[in-house]
Amino acid sequence: MTRRGMTLVEMLVATAATLLLMGAIAQIFSVFGTAISDSRSVIELDGRMRSVAWRLRGDLDGVTARTNPPLSPQDDEGYFEVIEGPNNDQFIYFDPVTSGTMSFDKWGTAAGPGSREDRVLGDTDDVLLFTTRNVDTAFLGKFRSARIESPVAEVAWFLRPTRNAAGAIATASPTTFTLYRRQLLVMGYVGALPFYNGTGSDENMALQATYPTRTSFYDSFDLSARFNGAVYLPNTLADLTRRESRFMHNMGGVSNGSGFPYPFVGPGVAHQATPPPDGLAFDLANGSSRVSEDVVLANVIGFDVRVFDPAGPVGVNPNSTVATVPGDPGFIPSNVVANGCYVDLGNGMTTGFTYPAGIAPRFAFFGAAKSQLVGSVTTPRVWDSWSTHYETNGYDEDAPYGAFGIDQGSNGLDDDENGFVDEPPIDLNRDGVYTAVGEAPGELETSPPYPLPLRGIEVRIRCYEPSSRQVRQMTVRQTFVQ
Repeated sequence: MTRRGMTLVEMLVATAATLLLMGAIAQIFSVFGTAISDSRSVIELDGRMRSVAWRLRGDLDGVTARTNPPLSPQDDEGYFEVIEGPNNDQFIYFDPVTSGTMSFDKWGTAAGPGSREDRVLGDTDDVLLFTTRNVDTAFLGKFRSARIESPVAEVAWFLRPTRNAAGAIATASPTTFTLYRRQLLVMGYVGALPFYNGTGSDENMALQATYPTRTSFYDSFDLSARFNGAVYLPNTLADLTRRESRFMHNMGGVSNGSGFPYPFVGPGVAHQATPPPDGLAFDLANGSSRVSEDVVLANVIGFDVRVFDPAGPVGVNPNSTVATVPGDPGFIPSNVVANGCYVDLGNGMTTGFTYPAGIAPRFAFFGAAKSQLVGSVTTPRVWDSWSTHYETNGYDEDAPYGAFGIDQGSNGLDDDENGFVDEPPIDLNRDGVYTAVGEAPGELETSPPYPLPLRGIEVRIRCYEPSSRQVRQMTVRQTFVQ
């Protein structure tokens, strides 16, 4: 029996069919491989975000200051400060890439110079600063070539735009940021060179001549210190109660009161700054030798710090069943169904809502005038634990308002001749808003920006995973009710 072989045509057909099958199998493996790689990338991102959230929770659990302003330095409590930048999840007012000011509803139409639509980008200019204590494991920091420990530290959490190898802000879409955490140990007495030389009053200070810039100082020391005259002085918690002693608050080392209220210098609206403010971050642009040591997370597209307002309006978007609050995309003031939520400072939602009886919005306005930290729609707003020493420090902090002289709230006189001596602000509605609703300002020279207790905060961290192009968000909440 003769066997018939394959013809050339049949061979070619079989070969083609085999190649097509192999191509299909290869394509399937490629799809599965990409999916596995993307899944692995997302899992790794989730792990990094959980680690950062754990670190932030640990810092917030150890907050040393009561969140009921003002605080007295003699109580040795440190401070707590929230800086709310003008951006939020609903509106972007500043574009860090183009440095253009704009007013932009991300769910509407972009407008203004330099505006760019970016629907996934969230609030990126908030800053969180406070003192914290770790009772389990001491904080570790650099001291020249050695290490130092302290159970108390001053920490700062903030974002800066992602930069390319040349140091310029990256222009990728979406715009991404880097999350930083600066840790400065609090120890009022160091007892080691250059802070100790055994010469009496000079035994606990470092000379500016040795460290002419903050970058050079922080490259050698992870130490919370204030600049005063020609020296750096280590801070105690009592020192840090005062704004002029804190990280990035008194760049000129002003000690005569003229720098009041000592606002925070960057990053805020200075996101685009190159180089960053001296000492703000370990950055090549400032010549730092410790680049990236303070980086905790990359590819961040949102770091949103919100405060709890018991009268904050909660609405429902008519196009969905999702609850929204001021600052959220799709929030509609006319659809308020409840009260009590986390909001941005100075969200401006003071009218058009139904508030519970006897309760007024706590954080909708831009700040008390006497704090001299009043924000606006396009400038930062600040919640600060404040300090009582401004009322007895011998300086006239309310001079711009042409008031009654120096420390009139503690001089034992009836300066405003209303029959009361050294009276605090008269809170007619018992809502803590004081001058924001036209009530009597009292005789005190200053006021916390928000003279109200802070019951809790919420921090939303949002990240972009570039390979899978997925977005992940993690929320950390901390209550301060005692």
